[in-house]
Amino acid sequence: MRTALKWTAGITLALVVGLALFISFGLDSLRGPIARAVSKATGRELVIDGKIRTVWSRVHPRFRVERVTFANPDWAREDYLFSADAVEAEVRLLPLLRGLIVLPEVRLEGAEVNLEQDEDGRRTWILDTRPNQEKKDSRVAIELLTLDQGHFSYTDAALDIDLQADLNTDQTGVVFAAVGTYQGLDFSASGHAGQVLSLRDQSSPFPLKAEAKIGDTQAKVDGTITGLVGLQTIDTQVTLSGKTMEELYSIVHVALPSTKPYSTSGHLIRKGSVIRYENFTGKVGGSDIAGSLQVDTAGRRPFMEGDLQSKVVDLGDLGMIVGTDEPKEDGVLPDKPFDPARWDSIDADVRIKAGTIRRPEQLPLQNLSARIQMKDRVLTLNPLEFGIAGGKFTGPVTLDGRNDTIGAHLQMRVQKLQLGELFPTIKSNKASVGDIGGLVDLRGTGNSVARMLGSSNGKIGFFMDGGEISQFMMELVALDVWGVAKVQLRGDKPVDVRCAVADFSVQNGVMNTNAFVFDTSVVKVEGGGTINLKNEELDLKLNPRPKDSSVASLNSPLHVRGTFSHPKPSPDVGRLAAKGVGAVVMGIINPLLAVLPLLKEGKGEDSPCNQLMAEATKLKKEAARVPATSSSSDQSAASGATAPRPPSKRGR
Repeated sequence: MRTALKWTAGITLALVVGLALFISFGLDSLRGPIARAVSKATGRELVIDGKIRTVWSRVHPRFRVERVTFANPDWAREDYLFSADAVEAEVRLLPLLRGLIVLPEVRLEGAEVNLEQDEDGRRTWILDTRPNQEKKDSRVAIELLTLDQGHFSYTDAALDIDLQADLNTDQTGVVFAAVGTYQGLDFSASGHAGQVLSLRDQSSPFPLKAEAKIGDTQAKVDGTITGLVGLQTIDTQVTLSGKTMEELYSIVHVALPSTKPYSTSGHLIRKGSVIRYENFTGKVGGSDIAGSLQVDTAGRRPFMEGDLQSKVVDLGDLGMIVGTDEPKEDGVLPDKPFDPARWDSIDADVRIKAGTIRRPEQLPLQNLSARIQMKDRVLTLNPLEFGIAGGKFTGPVTLDGRNDTIGAHLQMRVQKLQLGELFPTIKSNKASVGDIGGLVDLRGTGNSVARMLGSSNGKIGFFMDGGEISQFMMELVALDVWGVAKVQLRGDKPVDVRCAVADFSVQNGVMNTNAFVFDTSVVKVEGGGTINLKNEELDLKLNPRPKDSSVASLNSPLHVRGTFSHPKPSPDVGRLAAKGVGAVVMGIINPLLAVLPLLKEGKGEDSPCNQLMAEATKLKKEAARVPATSSSSDQSAASGATAPRPPSKRGR
């Protein structure tokens, strides 16, 4: 037995020594056969231009192959899919007996990997010429891959991606730095990740800490990704910033609005098809923002839902969303175009609430609340509510982007606006009180706010059913110089407002006056004309009629012309105001007025506006029976030959 064991041991030792001698001196002769075999199997040329030799180690045999190249297909931009100054690998001996090649470590020196996909979808790393053949488990296993001065490139012609990265490994993973272009935007990134081969593990978290910049968008990531190839599970802290959220469309292909510079920080997680950005905080311009957003990518298009809150919103930061940063030439209405084609990138249901609204002093907006929904390229804000001047605007807005040109429908109820707060920069208006109500109902088409309004049809109406207003303002509107002087000397005081109505029909972007009357105890102001939303031009005439005599009152119409940005009010001193009730005031009984249903909801029969309409109805019937003529006194007044009258002694 001992002899047999000695012979067995001797034979085994001889085989090991023989194998070692062959490995030491005969491996280099295998370069040609290995290269030819791989080239025949893959259809790509493998070249081993250096030596194959052993590097002895205490644990496993280690082999070193120098100057290796593996070709790309002919259509590729780079000559080689893979090249390396040297490849070193350790081999476990026992698995070889089972036909398995287990490599405890593979080290690449000066390695370069070039991956490329062309516009037709061809990929350089796909080697299998028989895609329908049954896939078999690999008989080669690499346990650790280390890189020394590695380089990686990736090009995708269809997506306009061209990236170059330098890679080196340390004891905990890989250090990388990358530059290039992504979707046509400049790209740079750097950071530290886990071991290279752990990318293949679809069940263990892959650590990643990195900073990246794409165009003007910057991101910082610190966390783990499981199944990196498909991004199946993400658990990271993310900081995101940029000049405008609109640029994110080029990166994630989700339509977001144009904004001022922004920054956010929160927890980004993904489980399967659901991506959630939760408990984030940040700023957009001078406005704060917080909340959570969730996107489910399982459907035909991603579906976003979430809740956003803001403690302080700067109204100027919302301007870019609706295009007020790009008004029409020589105009003020927003003309930045929306792109309805992008609306097909996502469906959404997001609620937003804002507390304090930082605003210009002359625009007294308050709380904002909206539910924003996108479904099949139709955007709705319902409900939409915001406070203004102590009251509020509320109602739905619909933008239909299913066609190249957006169809818009705006329905807003105006409730209890406070006259004294509506123009806060006018000191003389602070004593005014009264609730203003109304309705805005418009339909239009166009890919900007300006074009929607410029093509709109519908109605706009406002009314104030009783209240008080500054006497100084009414005397000023009446061009009553003597009355203004007395108020200035004695001090301002409120006067009763019986009724105020401004009602317009809108056709093809032109607001035509149905009724305009402001009836107080000291003056009645009637008016009419047009407001052109398409050209942003005004052509209005206000006809003030003081209810007492005043020597200094010009008693003249006041014209308001010009543009929205440069209105030009001017008195018509060559003419006296028309006598009697004008056609505009009589138009207040028009059954199509927007404000009529709203008046019925108010004070009913006790409404001063209802009394005014009754008076107008009576006078209109009388005017229909008696043709209007111009008296000689009217004609002489029209020529300006009026004698001055003494100021009224009646107190105001």
